[in-house]
Amino acid sequence: MKIEFETDINGYQEARKFKLLIDSILKHEKLDHSLNSLASSLQEQLKEFLSNPEFANFTDGGSEDLFTARHEESAARGFTKLFSGLFGPSKREIELSKQRQELIARSEHAEHSAFEALAETVEIGRERDQLKEKLKQLEAELTKVKENS
Repeated sequence: MKIEFETDINGYQEARKFKLLIDSILKHEKLDHSLNSLASSLQEQLKEFLSNPEFANFTDGGSEDLFTARHEESAARGFTKLFSGLFGPSKREIELSKQRQELIARSEHAEHSAFEALAETVEIGRERDQLKEKLKQLEAELTKVKENS
């Protein structure tokens, strides 16, 4: 696998954060052989990228203070986005997507049902008004027939 970063300060910082994340994974996680091999390969690529002479002006002098918790969180988000892009969505993301789609379908069905019910209510109201008008006409005719009798 080959990863690439922009050759500017942003790319440099992303690579540094990503390297810290990979280093942390390799140091603290028990990985199976294939994942360990992948992480080691990524680590080597990151070292090679960061040793580029263009980045001599970007070095932090070995200070880890640049990478505060806020930066580590953004590195984790970048890591997640990178691996999502490389390997596709996780099972959890797929499940959440399915759930979202089901909820959207249910809400669209509910909305459609609500509009149908509203249309029926309007139609029933019209029929009621017509029946009231017809009842008035019949009462008027009945009154005329009683008066004539």
